[in-house]
Amino acid sequence: MRNKKIIGIDFGGTKINFAYTENKEVKRIFKFETGKIKDKNDIINKILSGISALKSDFDAIGIGIAGMINHKNGEAVLLTNIGGIQNFPLKKELENIVKKPVFVDNDVNVALFGESRLGSIKSLENAIFVSVGTGIGGAIMLSRKLYTGKDGFAGEFGHITVKENGLKCGCGKRGCLETVASGTGIERYVKNRLNKKTDITAKEIVEQAKHGDTLSLKAIENAAHYISRVSGDLINIFNPDALIFGGGVMESDFIYEKTKAKIHQFALPMFLKNMQITRSTLKNNAGAIGAALLALELLNGNNVYV
Repeated sequence: MRNKKIIGIDFGGTKINFAYTENKEVKRIFKFETGKIKDKNDIINKILSGISALKSDFDAIGIGIAGMINHKNGEAVLLTNIGGIQNFPLKKELENIVKKPVFVDNDVNVALFGESRLGSIKSLENAIFVSVGTGIGGAIMLSRKLYTGKDGFAGEFGHITVKENGLKCGCGKRGCLETVASGTGIERYVKNRLNKKTDITAKEIVEQAKHGDTLSLKAIENAAHYISRVSGDLINIFNPDALIFGGGVMESDFIYEKTKAKIHQFALPMFLKNMQITRSTLKNNAGAIGAALLALELLNGNNVYV
């Protein structure tokens, strides 16, 4: 049986990662900036540009995209941080163009799938993934299968309410975890407390916090508090083998260590015993690799969902 060649795509609010695989072997990875997304055509054109740049034949495409995705029909129901696009039949429209099977799921689901097959939890059964980047997403693995809920939306940890009547979130609610602890939330915390306009980034805030800047340190402590609180609750609910942190914000040792140190305040001690708290070993490539591996499993007729 010949090797199956899969293109895996991780489509996020700030960057798009591509992985080209043959069976489970990663042959090539590259990325570029997402840029301004105005409508669904921008998403299709970005994907086609990446496929064209690969200059390779393929058997299928796997896509992880940031938002609420119905993996059963490949529809992007709500892309909160990607133009606010709604009810976009991504699978159908892309398949009509490329004439190959396309599989679509949430970006954190595919990242967790990648970690379970080639990353940090290859030998574990049950895991929770918390991704902190432009927004905050999550994923749930039970008995090595993805749990996605009735409509495919399970794992939207970023929209757990942590502050009643808090800041307005892109989802339409107020006080979501995403508003206070994502990269955007960290930036807003600082900007709202300065008397002058600034284009400071979360990365710059982290660096300033490391050097003792009081406001920046408060912003990081605030984010770490809320992420650890929600993570502790998730541990109490799911009693997992592992909690994995991913996303650009969690690549900072400074934020990761502060968050990890606070989790014991919220998770039951008996659940923390013999449980791994770790970061994605595939890092920024987890989504693209996971999307390719997920597509390979589905192309082979395997059931990857609970």
